[in-house]
Amino acid sequence: MKTKNRQPAYPGEIAKDALEKGSQMFDWFEFDESVRKGFEEQAEQLNVYIERVIETNSHIRELPIYEKPSQQTIDKILSTGIPEEGRDSLAVGNELVKDVFEQAMLTQHPRFFSFVASAVSPYSLAGCILTDVYNLHVGGWEQAPGAGAIEENLVKWMGGLAGYTGPDVGGVFLSGASMANMSAMVAARDSRLAPEDFPSGVAYLSDQAHSSNEKGLRIIGFRQDQIVKIPTDDSFKMRVDLLEEAIRRDKQAGKRPFAVIGSLGTTNTGSIDPLEEIGRVAQEHGLWYHIDGAFGASILLSPIYRVLAKGIEASDSFSWDTHKWLMQVYSCSALIAKDKKNLLNSFTEHPEYLADVSSSEHNDAWDLGPEMSRPARAIKLWYTLQATGTTLLAEMIEYTIYNAKIVKRELAKRPNWRVVSDPSCGTINFRYEPEGLSDEELDVLTSRISQEIIGSGFAFIVTTTLMGRKTLRMCTINANTTEGDIVQTISLLDEIAAGEAQKISAARRA
Repeated sequence: MKTKNRQPAYPGEIAKDALEKGSQMFDWFEFDESVRKGFEEQAEQLNVYIERVIETNSHIRELPIYEKPSQQTIDKILSTGIPEEGRDSLAVGNELVKDVFEQAMLTQHPRFFSFVASAVSPYSLAGCILTDVYNLHVGGWEQAPGAGAIEENLVKWMGGLAGYTGPDVGGVFLSGASMANMSAMVAARDSRLAPEDFPSGVAYLSDQAHSSNEKGLRIIGFRQDQIVKIPTDDSFKMRVDLLEEAIRRDKQAGKRPFAVIGSLGTTNTGSIDPLEEIGRVAQEHGLWYHIDGAFGASILLSPIYRVLAKGIEASDSFSWDTHKWLMQVYSCSALIAKDKKNLLNSFTEHPEYLADVSSSEHNDAWDLGPEMSRPARAIKLWYTLQATGTTLLAEMIEYTIYNAKIVKRELAKRPNWRVVSDPSCGTINFRYEPEGLSDEELDVLTSRISQEIIGSGFAFIVTTTLMGRKTLRMCTINANTTEGDIVQTISLLDEIAAGEAQKISAARRA
């Protein structure tokens, strides 16, 4: 829509003539017609884009994982101004596809083995599109009762899988585990500490816990010295004996321990803390027990592997990112609490402008978490679960866990490879360690191997640091990954590693 030329108004005229000038400049009928045509035009164009995405996914295995945009493309985007008059919308959409969406990492690629990323369910994508198209606001129950019912149903179901029973189970869908873990710590703080005791409160987590936990504690006001990292054992699991020592020491020093965070699948190694033992310590000392299950809580769907989460039933809350292992479009995370009254106590506000849209029968989501305006994040997960059922998802989880064992098997066939952390939650760490190189040289070698395989475009594998040394890390939770993908990837890694090791040895001799 083209707007009429505006004449600048003098400051003295603004208050007097704003309404009149606005009504003269804005042609509602023209605007309404342009919006209608815009929807029709975009509906047609979206079909083209979706067909393009489907086509890309049909041959994704042949595509390079990362085609980094050129500096020219980045410079063009950075130098593009915001126009006063609108541009051709189809041209804008095509630019976005070409310069943005298709110039990013293909994290759903079957050989993308970094971070914690998986394939995307077509039903999640459909649910996401519907959610965006209908643009529901689900801050309060009355705004979208159906969406609220879906979220409440899923929260109860997820809590039930963790052994949370009773009428007080509650929770809320959030953008990710960063928000979920932080919100849990708000509830923990408010339920275990009086405001005057906040400065002496102490929370505990392992040295392998996700950084979002520490960040969230700092955001809600805790100093670094109030966040105690407990060392882990050789399997990268929290040492409960050291946790108990730390709690006793802090109590004797007059501090007020209030929370402990266990990990159900760490990002680095997929390790699962001794959840039962941590729960015993938390109960003994009256601590809020939160479990960061962002990655690993999905094993609760598997009849085979859910035993690994034993002890989660003793927790007060847990987080679960379904956009990690359950094939959901970003973002779809949940915070589940055993007693929702703790969430209500921390997050309920009753401003006068919400009086007429607050529910008396159901809890409003804005009273269960920090967000007021929020999308219907749970719908895509509901769509997926209803369309596929839980059996298929459970089998997918079991299959991807097995794929990490294939990685270990293939490494064992080749010399000089050492497994640093055994497969856990579909994650394994390893190093190439030929004789004659120092630890520092092996760290350099590990980084070079990662750089070379990423540069090849065949697979994406980055490094992490464990016990002070660089390691290669593979996460195999993409259900589209085949045994062939893994075998070819390990073969290429072996070839790259041998070549880079020779270069480092030659440089040393030179």
